[in-house]
Amino acid sequence: MPTPPTRPDRPSGPPRRRPSSLSNLKRHAREVVVKTLYEAELGGLTKPEAEDRIRRKLRRPEERDFALGLIQRVLENVERIDGIIGSVAENWEISRMTVVDRNTLRLGTAEIIFGEVPAKVAINEAIEIAKKFSTENSGGFVNGILDRVAGTKREIRDNL
Repeated sequence: MPTPPTRPDRPSGPPRRRPSSLSNLKRHAREVVVKTLYEAELGGLTKPEAEDRIRRKLRRPEERDFALGLIQRVLENVERIDGIIGSVAENWEISRMTVVDRNTLRLGTAEIIFGEVPAKVAINEAIEIAKKFSTENSGGFVNGILDRVAGTKREIRDNL
C-alpha cells in the first residue's frame, strides 16, 4: 500500500484540535452557570462557593470570566430577576417552575436586562439550554417568558 504524500505546510503527527469558537465557549459557560445555579438552589451553595465551582469547571480565562460575570449578575439580582419573571409569567408562579427552567430563566433574564448581548442571543441560548437539560416543553416555555422579558426590557430598565 503506498504511503500518502506529506504536505510540507502541515506538520506530521496527530491532528491538532481546532480551537473552539467563542460562541461555543460561551454556550458551555452558560451551561455551567445553569448547573451551578441549580446546585446553589438545591444544595445551598453560597455565592463564593458557586464562584469557586465555576473556576474549577472552566479553565480557559475567557470562558471562566464570562461565566463568573453571569453568575455574579444572577446571584446579585436574583430577587429582582424573580420579580421580573413573575410579572411576565402569566398563570405561573416562579416557585412552581422546574428548578432547571427557573434557573435558565434567571440566566436569560439577567443577560437581557443586565448584560451586553442582544436579547435574541440570550433567548436562543436559554432555549437551547432548556432543551438540553429540562423537559420536552421547556424550550417553548423559556422562549415565551424571555420573549416577554425582552419586550418589556426598556420599561424594566427604567424602573430599576
